[in-house]
Amino acid sequence: MRVLLLIALFGLVACSSKYSEQTAADRNVYTGVNDGQLLYEGELTFESNDAIFAAYNKASSRFDRLVISSSGGDIGAGMELGTWIKNNNLDVEVASVCASSCANYIFTAANRKYLRKDSVLIWHGSAWQKGWNNEELSETFLTDYLIPMRKKETQLMASLEVDNILTVYGQTKITLWDKFLMLFGINQAGWDYSLNDMKRFGLKNIILVDDEWNWRKYRPGKSKLVKRLKIEDAYAFKLRRFEI
Repeated sequence: MRVLLLIALFGLVACSSKYSEQTAADRNVYTGVNDGQLLYEGELTFESNDAIFAAYNKASSRFDRLVISSSGGDIGAGMELGTWIKNNNLDVEVASVCASSCANYIFTAANRKYLRKDSVLIWHGSAWQKGWNNEELSETFLTDYLIPMRKKETQLMASLEVDNILTVYGQTKITLWDKFLMLFGINQAGWDYSLNDMKRFGLKNIILVDDEWNWRKYRPGKSKLVKRLKIEDAYAFKLRRFEI
């Protein structure tokens, strides 16, 4: 029971966000083909993955792009979908929001990454996030869940040629002032990066559908929930930065 509780807690901390619009988006659950598009809307789950795989395989013509809107979900399901996207050389277009596991594993895994002018990307943590006191975790949780997830994440990011600090960089930069602001709902959903900083982490082929990407301009009421994080000048790219 304790292991199940910890797993549930891990999923909530690592793979969800407090961005209120995402909760509304995840209520519109749909995976499949609609109006000529391959769509994934809602929480990342193994069941939704199976549905999108089936829709892709049954389609009369091959799709080269997945359109997604998701606030995240189970990290295992996220990595499963990301691996499938990579293996099928699919592009990904972010419709309204792609947060946490969606940003970590889906957007990152895409061949070409399409952003609309108001597409929201949010990083919030991952299997490698800080804050875990291993002395308080059961051996079963570590060996059966956390360690395997960390190994899978390291392998996936390495195969994508992405520095795996991408998913947790913001957690290394949290200050006491940040924690204070979070008490008032500021920056509590997570963080995002500029286009140039995403490229520094290894994200390639980012394409702007509307020739601009400035979601804060189009969603001003939500901008305070997400911190724009700047990578330090001293940062140096490294593959397999975190590894077991």
